[in-house]
Amino acid sequence: MSLRAAEFSILEPTKNFNYGSQDLFSARDNQIRDLLLKVKDGTMFEQAKQFLPRDGDRVLSAFAKRAASMAVRHQDARELRAGILAAAIDQEVSSDFREGLPALALLYRAAEMIGRNPDLEFSAINDLSGGRARSLVDFLRRPPEDKSIEAMGFEEGDDKQGFRFLSNWW
Repeated sequence: MSLRAAEFSILEPTKNFNYGSQDLFSARDNQIRDLLLKVKDGTMFEQAKQFLPRDGDRVLSAFAKRAASMAVRHQDARELRAGILAAAIDQEVSSDFREGLPALALLYRAAEMIGRNPDLEFSAINDLSGGRARSLVDFLRRPPEDKSIEAMGFEEGDDKQGFRFLSNWW
């Protein structure tokens, strides 16, 4: 099985205006999660990077942050894994790895909150990618204080529907 380039048009920034701040559990969240969960190996990981529209990494970053909150709200490892995969692809295509660090911190904390071992979850996605998601392994090597959500400008909170990681920058 392989991915189709057309499937990745859902990640075009013009189709995702204000996506990051929308209420959780949108139809777009489900579409992105389902697309990412099709990635099963290193070849498909490379296809996903290749098919990503211009600036689609920004949409993946927003999804990764949203997926962290959704994983906690649903206590769902599938949401967590889709988010980690989104963050890994984002890290691999982004021109500045620092932009993706907040999403990695949120996903790390989300794994802890749902009773999963974040080191194992991140390593599993790196393994799935055929070792191509080295940024995940690099994140795991950071000191604990540099992996915290507080260091990335976030806190645990709630929106109208339940748990959500909240930015304390705005």
